[in-house]
Amino acid sequence: MYSGFARSENVVALRIARDAGLDNIVNLAKTMGIESALEPVPGLVLGQSGVTPLEMTGAVGAIANAGIWNRPHGIQRILDSSDCTDSRDRSTCRVIFDFATDSPDVDQDVLTPNTARTMTALMRGTVNGGTGSSAYLGLGEAGKTGTTNDNVDLWFVGFVPNSDLVTGIWLGNDDNEPTYGSSSQAAQLWSNYMGQVVK
Repeated sequence: MYSGFARSENVVALRIARDAGLDNIVNLAKTMGIESALEPVPGLVLGQSGVTPLEMTGAVGAIANAGIWNRPHGIQRILDSSDCTDSRDRSTCRVIFDFATDSPDVDQDVLTPNTARTMTALMRGTVNGGTGSSAYLGLGEAGKTGTTNDNVDLWFVGFVPNSDLVTGIWLGNDDNEPTYGSSSQAAQLWSNYMGQVVK
């Protein structure tokens, strides 16, 4: 299973899906923040259903976070600069939004820590000699490539453990025309970006 996952072998994905149950996979995906419509059919595990890059990155974030899911976000806090007791000290400004206190979707247990560790090990295999080897940084990174039918979507979503950052790369055309690339290009872009961010 380890090498089949690393090489994105469709037969392995289909067997695991059959054993786990497609309805169970859809339910778990929803629990991990996937809001796009998912059909419990075998093609689901081969990229048949469309999922946004933000949803996929958030789901992988739960794996990186030992099974704890938080809604993906970019903004931590918004302050009102016109409402500060000391204009030189941001901590005295009125807080308009704070993700830590204003978001209802924080710290939800969606996977057991053991399942998250197992998934991380499998995802390391993708980088260490699998389809995501272009993402290799030598920092214990883990990730997964993805390619939909006719190379319409090319993905790599990954993380460096303990970096508090998950990054998803999507390559494709806005009109859903096939690309002429591969998911290894997405992995290479991920490596270029994350190599600068985490070192």
